[in-house]
Amino acid sequence: MQAYIEQKKIAQGDHKAANREKRDTYIIKYLPLVKHVVGKIAIFLPSYIDQEDLIDVGILGLIEASERFREDMNVSFKTYAFYRIRGSVLDYLRLQDWAPRSVREKENVIKKTYNCLEQQLARTPLPEEIAEAMGIHGDELDKMLIEINLHSLLYFDDINFGNNGNSEVNAYETLKDNKSSDPLNNLELAEEQNMLESAIASLNPKERLVIVLYYYEDMLLKEIAEVMNSSVSRVSQLHHRALMSIRAKMGK
Repeated sequence: MQAYIEQKKIAQGDHKAANREKRDTYIIKYLPLVKHVVGKIAIFLPSYIDQEDLIDVGILGLIEASERFREDMNVSFKTYAFYRIRGSVLDYLRLQDWAPRSVREKENVIKKTYNCLEQQLARTPLPEEIAEAMGIHGDELDKMLIEINLHSLLYFDDINFGNNGNSEVNAYETLKDNKSSDPLNNLELAEEQNMLESAIASLNPKERLVIVLYYYEDMLLKEIAEVMNSSVSRVSQLHHRALMSIRAKMGK
Protein backbone atom coordinates (compact mmCIF):
# COMPACT_ATOMS: atom_id res chain seq x y z
CA MET A 1 0.00 0.00 0.00
CA GLN A 2 2.85 2.35 0.90
CA ALA A 3 4.48 1.60 -2.43
CA TYR A 4 1.20 2.42 -4.20
CA ILE A 5 0.96 5.77 -2.36
CA GLU A 6 4.53 6.62 -3.26
CA GLN A 7 3.80 5.82 -6.91
CA LYS A 8 0.74 8.09 -6.84
CA LYS A 9 2.80 10.94 -5.37
CA ILE A 10 5.43 10.52 -8.06
CA ALA A 11 2.74 10.46 -10.78
CA GLN A 12 1.09 13.57 -9.37
CA GLY A 13 4.43 15.32 -9.19
CA ASP A 14 5.12 14.43 -12.82
CA HIS A 15 1.64 15.67 -13.80
CA LYS A 16 2.17 19.01 -12.02
CA ALA A 17 5.56 19.40 -13.65
CA ALA A 18 4.02 18.66 -17.06
CA ASN A 19 1.28 21.20 -16.40
CA ARG A 20 3.83 23.84 -15.41
CA GLU A 21 5.82 23.12 -18.54
CA LYS A 22 2.71 23.41 -20.73
CA ARG A 23 1.71 26.63 -18.96
CA ASP A 24 5.15 28.17 -19.50
CA THR A 25 5.07 27.10 -23.16
CA TYR A 26 1.71 28.82 -23.65
CA ILE A 27 2.91 32.01 -21.96
CA ILE A 28 6.08 32.28 -24.02
CA LYS A 29 4.36 31.44 -27.32
CA TYR A 30 1.42 33.80 -26.90
CA LEU A 31 3.08 36.85 -25.32
CA PRO A 32 2.76 38.70 -28.68
CA LEU A 33 -1.01 38.15 -28.42
CA VAL A 34 -1.08 40.47 -25.40
CA LYS A 35 0.39 43.34 -27.42
CA HIS A 36 -2.05 42.63 -30.24
CA VAL A 37 -5.07 42.76 -27.90
CA VAL A 38 -3.89 45.99 -26.26
CA GLY A 39 -3.10 47.41 -29.69
CA LYS A 40 -6.64 46.72 -30.89
CA ILE A 41 -8.17 48.37 -27.82
CA ALA A 42 -5.82 51.36 -28.05
CA ILE A 43 -7.89 53.02 -30.77
CA PHE A 44 -10.67 53.57 -28.21
CA LEU A 45 -8.46 55.00 -25.46
CA PRO A 46 -7.68 58.57 -24.39
CA SER A 47 -4.02 59.50 -24.69
CA TYR A 48 -3.38 59.68 -20.93
CA ILE A 49 -3.90 55.93 -20.42
CA ASP A 50 -0.52 54.17 -20.30
CA GLN A 51 -0.54 51.19 -22.66
CA GLU A 52 2.38 49.63 -20.77
CA ASP A 53 0.07 49.24 -17.77
CA LEU A 54 -2.47 47.53 -20.00
CA ILE A 55 0.20 45.15 -21.31
CA ASP A 56 1.11 44.20 -17.73
CA VAL A 57 -2.56 43.53 -16.97
CA GLY A 58 -2.88 41.56 -20.21
CA ILE A 59 0.08 39.35 -19.26
CA LEU A 60 -1.70 38.51 -16.01
CA GLY A 61 -4.72 37.51 -18.10
CA LEU A 62 -2.52 35.30 -20.28
CA ILE A 63 -1.02 33.60 -17.21
CA GLU A 64 -4.50 33.00 -15.85
CA ALA A 65 -5.61 31.59 -19.20
CA SER A 66 -2.64 29.20 -19.28
CA GLU A 67 -3.54 27.92 -15.81
CA ARG A 68 -7.27 27.51 -16.44
CA PHE A 69 -7.28 26.19 -20.01
CA ARG A 70 -8.45 22.60 -20.56
CA GLU A 71 -8.26 20.55 -23.73
CA ASP A 72 -11.96 19.58 -23.44
CA MET A 73 -13.15 23.19 -23.86
CA ASN A 74 -13.65 22.66 -27.60
CA VAL A 75 -11.86 25.90 -28.36
CA SER A 76 -8.25 26.66 -29.21
CA PHE A 77 -5.99 28.09 -26.54
CA LYS A 78 -5.40 31.18 -28.68
CA THR A 79 -9.13 31.96 -28.78
CA TYR A 80 -9.53 31.26 -25.06
CA ALA A 81 -6.49 33.37 -24.18
CA PHE A 82 -7.64 36.23 -26.42
CA TYR A 83 -10.85 36.68 -24.43
CA ARG A 84 -9.12 36.19 -21.07
CA ILE A 85 -6.53 38.84 -21.95
CA ARG A 86 -9.13 41.20 -23.35
CA GLY A 87 -11.38 40.67 -20.32
CA SER A 88 -8.52 41.44 -17.94
CA VAL A 89 -7.68 44.67 -19.77
CA LEU A 90 -11.29 45.83 -19.89
CA ASP A 91 -11.82 44.95 -16.21
CA TYR A 92 -8.83 47.17 -15.41
CA LEU A 93 -10.23 50.02 -17.52
CA ARG A 94 -13.59 49.78 -15.75
CA LEU A 95 -11.86 50.42 -12.44
CA GLN A 96 -10.22 53.64 -13.65
CA ASP A 97 -13.38 55.76 -13.32
CA TRP A 98 -12.34 57.43 -16.57
CA ALA A 99 -15.67 58.91 -17.65
CA PRO A 100 -18.51 60.83 -16.01
CA ARG A 101 -21.99 59.35 -15.69
CA SER A 102 -23.34 61.80 -18.27
CA VAL A 103 -21.81 59.93 -21.23
CA ARG A 104 -25.18 58.66 -22.45
CA GLU A 105 -26.63 62.16 -22.30
CA LYS A 106 -23.75 63.48 -24.39
CA GLU A 107 -24.26 60.72 -26.94
CA ASN A 108 -27.96 61.54 -27.27
CA VAL A 109 -27.20 65.25 -27.77
CA ILE A 110 -24.63 64.49 -30.47
CA LYS A 111 -27.01 62.11 -32.28
CA LYS A 112 -29.85 64.62 -32.18
CA THR A 113 -27.59 67.42 -33.44
CA TYR A 114 -26.18 65.18 -36.18
CA ASN A 115 -29.62 64.15 -37.44
CA CYS A 116 -30.98 67.73 -37.37
CA LEU A 117 -28.02 69.04 -39.36
CA GLU A 118 -28.25 66.16 -41.82
CA GLN A 119 -31.87 67.10 -42.56
CA GLN A 120 -31.10 70.82 -42.85
CA LEU A 121 -28.01 70.40 -45.04
CA ALA A 122 -29.23 67.36 -47.02
CA ARG A 123 -25.79 65.82 -46.56
CA THR A 124 -23.55 64.35 -43.88
CA PRO A 125 -22.61 67.16 -41.47
CA LEU A 126 -18.95 67.83 -40.75
CA PRO A 127 -17.64 67.45 -37.18
CA GLU A 128 -16.88 71.17 -37.10
CA GLU A 129 -20.52 71.91 -37.97
CA ILE A 130 -21.75 69.57 -35.24
CA ALA A 131 -19.47 71.20 -32.68
CA GLU A 132 -20.61 74.69 -33.72
CA ALA A 133 -24.28 73.70 -33.49
CA MET A 134 -23.63 72.35 -29.98
CA GLY A 135 -21.81 75.53 -28.99
CA ILE A 136 -18.52 73.77 -28.25
CA HIS A 137 -15.02 73.64 -29.74
CA GLY A 138 -14.05 70.79 -32.09
CA ASP A 139 -11.50 69.46 -29.57
CA GLU A 140 -14.23 69.20 -26.96
CA LEU A 141 -16.38 67.19 -29.36
CA ASP A 142 -13.49 64.79 -29.99
CA LYS A 143 -13.02 64.29 -26.22
CA MET A 144 -16.72 63.51 -25.89
CA LEU A 145 -16.49 60.97 -28.72
CA ILE A 146 -13.59 59.20 -27.00
CA GLU A 147 -15.65 58.91 -23.80
CA ILE A 148 -18.70 57.65 -25.68
CA ASN A 149 -16.85 55.05 -27.73
CA LEU A 150 -14.88 53.70 -24.78
CA HIS A 151 -18.07 53.54 -22.73
CA SER A 152 -19.75 51.62 -25.53
CA LEU A 153 -16.83 49.18 -25.72
CA LEU A 154 -16.99 48.43 -22.00
CA TYR A 155 -20.80 48.26 -21.98
CA PHE A 156 -20.78 45.72 -24.82
CA ASP A 157 -18.39 43.51 -22.89
CA ASP A 158 -20.50 43.85 -19.74
CA ILE A 159 -23.33 42.25 -21.69
CA ASN A 160 -21.17 39.45 -23.05
CA PHE A 161 -19.55 38.62 -19.72
CA GLY A 162 -22.79 38.61 -17.78
CA ASN A 163 -22.33 42.12 -16.33
CA ASN A 164 -20.48 40.69 -13.33
CA GLY A 165 -17.03 42.17 -13.88
CA ASN A 166 -15.66 38.66 -14.17
CA SER A 167 -13.99 37.60 -17.38
CA GLU A 168 -14.32 33.87 -16.58
CA VAL A 169 -17.32 33.62 -18.90
CA ASN A 170 -16.08 32.71 -22.36
CA ALA A 171 -17.25 35.39 -24.80
CA TYR A 172 -16.54 32.93 -27.61
CA GLU A 173 -19.51 30.92 -26.36
CA THR A 174 -21.62 33.95 -25.45
CA LEU A 175 -21.42 35.43 -28.95
CA LYS A 176 -22.59 32.29 -30.73
CA ASP A 177 -25.73 32.95 -32.75
CA ASN A 178 -28.25 30.38 -31.53
CA LYS A 179 -30.99 31.86 -33.74
CA SER A 180 -29.17 31.51 -37.04
CA SER A 181 -31.82 29.11 -38.36
CA ASP A 182 -34.69 31.54 -37.67
CA PRO A 183 -35.76 33.10 -41.03
CA LEU A 184 -37.14 36.24 -39.34
CA ASN A 185 -33.94 36.71 -37.36
CA ASN A 186 -31.88 36.19 -40.51
CA LEU A 187 -33.94 38.85 -42.29
CA GLU A 188 -33.41 41.31 -39.45
CA LEU A 189 -29.68 40.64 -39.47
CA ALA A 190 -29.56 41.17 -43.24
CA GLU A 191 -31.41 44.49 -42.90
CA GLU A 192 -29.05 45.62 -40.15
CA GLN A 193 -26.05 44.66 -42.25
CA ASN A 194 -27.40 46.62 -45.21
CA MET A 195 -27.92 49.64 -42.94
CA LEU A 196 -24.37 49.29 -41.61
CA GLU A 197 -22.89 49.01 -45.10
CA SER A 198 -24.84 52.10 -46.16
CA ALA A 199 -23.63 54.02 -43.10
CA ILE A 200 -20.01 53.07 -43.79
CA ALA A 201 -20.37 53.97 -47.48
CA SER A 202 -21.58 57.47 -46.51
CA LEU A 203 -18.38 58.23 -44.57
CA ASN A 204 -15.74 60.46 -46.07
CA PRO A 205 -12.89 58.49 -47.72
CA LYS A 206 -10.40 58.78 -44.84
CA GLU A 207 -12.92 57.76 -42.18
CA ARG A 208 -14.10 54.87 -44.34
CA LEU A 209 -10.51 53.70 -44.84
CA VAL A 210 -9.88 53.68 -41.09
CA ILE A 211 -13.01 51.59 -40.48
CA VAL A 212 -12.10 49.11 -43.22
CA LEU A 213 -8.49 48.71 -42.07
CA TYR A 214 -9.37 48.39 -38.40
CA TYR A 215 -12.49 46.20 -38.49
CA TYR A 216 -12.08 44.28 -41.75
CA GLU A 217 -8.30 44.03 -42.18
CA ASP A 218 -7.66 43.64 -38.41
CA MET A 219 -4.89 46.24 -38.43
CA LEU A 220 -3.60 48.01 -35.33
CA LEU A 221 -3.72 51.75 -34.75
CA LYS A 222 -0.01 52.25 -35.47
CA GLU A 223 -0.22 50.12 -38.63
CA ILE A 224 -3.14 52.17 -39.93
CA ALA A 225 -1.23 55.39 -39.24
CA GLU A 226 1.69 54.08 -41.30
CA VAL A 227 -0.54 53.04 -44.21
CA MET A 228 -2.26 56.43 -44.24
CA ASN A 229 1.00 58.33 -43.68
CA SER A 230 -0.66 60.04 -40.74
CA SER A 231 -0.24 60.36 -36.99
CA VAL A 232 -1.69 57.92 -34.47
CA SER A 233 -3.75 60.69 -32.89
CA ARG A 234 -5.22 61.67 -36.26
CA VAL A 235 -6.22 58.09 -37.06
CA SER A 236 -7.82 57.77 -33.63
CA GLN A 237 -9.72 61.00 -34.26
CA LEU A 238 -10.98 59.74 -37.62
CA HIS A 239 -12.07 56.47 -36.00
CA HIS A 240 -14.10 58.20 -33.29
CA ARG A 241 -15.73 60.55 -35.79
CA ALA A 242 -16.58 57.64 -38.09
CA LEU A 243 -18.28 55.77 -35.24
CA MET A 244 -20.25 58.92 -34.41
CA SER A 245 -21.63 59.03 -37.96
CA ILE A 246 -22.36 55.30 -38.03
CA ARG A 247 -24.18 55.41 -34.67
CA ALA A 248 -26.26 58.40 -35.72
CA LYS A 249 -27.37 56.72 -38.95
CA MET A 250 -27.98 53.32 -37.33
CA GLY A 251 -29.84 55.01 -34.47
CA LYS A 252 -32.55 56.24 -36.82
